Amino acid sequence: MSVLKEKIIRSAIRLFAEKGYQATSIQDIADDCSIAKGSLYKFFVSKDELYIRILETRQQEMMLAVERIRQKGLGARETFLEEIACQIHFYIEHGYYIARDHNELTMINNDRIGGVMNRLRVEMFRYYRDILERNYGEVISTWTWDATALLSGMIREYTFHVLFGSKPLEPLILAAFIADRMDDLVTGITAKQPVPLLSDERMAEYARVEMKSLHDLHEERKAGLFDALTSLIPGLTVPNSRKKDLLGVLEMLAVEIKAEQPRTFLVHALLKDLASENELAYYIHQLRPLVLEQL
Repeated sequence: MSVLKEKIIRSAIRLFAEKGYQATSIQDIADDCSIAKGSLYKFFVSKDELYIRILETRQQEMMLAVERIRQKGLGARETFLEEIACQIHFYIEHGYYIARDHNELTMINNDRIGGVMNRLRVEMFRYYRDILERNYGEVISTWTWDATALLSGMIREYTFHVLFGSKPLEPLILAAFIADRMDDLVTGITAKQPVPLLSDERMAEYARVEMKSLHDLHEERKAGLFDALTSLIPGLTVPNSRKKDLLGVLEMLAVEIKAEQPRTFLVHALLKDLASENELAYYIHQLRPLVLEQL
C-alpha cells in the first residue's frame, strides 16, 4: 500500500471516529491529508468505497494476527486462549466501531456498506464456530451454533464493559475466564443434551457467506466513478460553460447506458468527450470497460 493511501485510510478512521460517518466529507479527509480532493479520488472513488476498504482492511489485519497465532505451534488450549485474547485486543483497539458503526450506518440505510458489514459479521461468526470446533471437536457438534452465539456474546459484552464501563479487565485474564466458562457450558450442555436452538437448518444462511456477483461489483464501481466525476467537474480549471457541458455529457451518458438498447456510437462519443479533459481521463479510463461491457 502506498504511503499516501495509508495516510488517507488512517485520516478517515480518525475523522469517522471523531465526527461520525455522515458528518465527515471527502473534502474533510483530503484537507486533513493536505491533498486535493481529486488526488484522494485516485485511490477511492467515493466515501462509501473508502469506508468499505477500512472495514475489510481491519478484518484482514485481525485474521493475519490469528494466522500468526496458529503458526506458533502451540497446543490446542493455548491456541484457544490466545485467539480469544486476540479478539478482545481487536475490539478494544477498534472500540469506536462496536458501538457506533452499526447504529449510525443502519440509520443511513446504505445497502453497499450494510451488505459488507453483514458479510464481515457472518465471517466473524463462522470464525468463532471454527475456534470452538478446533478446541472441542465432535463433542460440541450438535450445539456448535448455540455455543458460537454464547462465545460471541461473551467476548463482545465483556469488551463493551472494558471500553465504555471503565472496567480494568486484562485481556489475557479475561480470555482465560471466557475459555473456562465455555468449558462449563460444554460440560453442562453435553450432560443435559438440550434440543439446540440454533440448528443447522435455522442457520443455513450462515453455511456460506453470499459473495456479491461480478455484475453487482461492477455496478457499484460504476456508480462510484459517476459520483467521483460529478464531484470533480465543478472544480476543473475550465470555463463555467464547459463545466456545464461536461455535467450534461455525464448525465446523458448515465441515461444512455440505462436505455433498453444503448446507442454504442453515442456512448463512445460521450466517453471520448469526457476523457478529453486531462483531470477526468483517469476516471474515464476506469469507467470505459465497465460501461462498454453491457453494450
